[in-house]
Amino acid sequence: MKLLKIYVALLALILACPVWASAKDSKVGYVNPQRIVSESRIGLIAQEDLARLGKEKDRRVRESLREVETLKQKLEKSTLSVTEQQSVEQALRLAARRYEDLVQASNQDIQNEERRLIQFVMRRADSILRRIARDQGFTMILTDPAIIGYVDASMDITDQVISQLNSML
Repeated sequence: MKLLKIYVALLALILACPVWASAKDSKVGYVNPQRIVSESRIGLIAQEDLARLGKEKDRRVRESLREVETLKQKLEKSTLSVTEQQSVEQALRLAARRYEDLVQASNQDIQNEERRLIQFVMRRADSILRRIARDQGFTMILTDPAIIGYVDASMDITDQVISQLNSML
């Protein structure tokens, strides 16, 4: 019985060795997606596109705000008749509602476009990540800084990815 326990323990130890060996051979890398977007040429181009969209949305929002302000000034004039005042109040309510809707829609459009551009840049970076992983023997490359408490600088391959992305353009 004692001999059987020793054999079982020895067998378990032998079977566990490949798991330890494979864990010892694991190599984990890290890439910072925010740096890829903000420092790579393709990311900078995407940011410029987003900035152009933001300026256009801002221009439209300011036009809408001017309309609201013009109606407010018109309403503050005491020369309006009761029916004119009611008409201007109604137009002001509608203009204010359009302004609020435009602000909300513009913010949503900009957020959606930002997500789309980040996804576009990261899809381009994905093939590079896979090539680096294969060539340098990484078994895993992490990309979410929110789940990582500490990363040794030797694991960070962001500069390599940015360099290779830039060479594609």
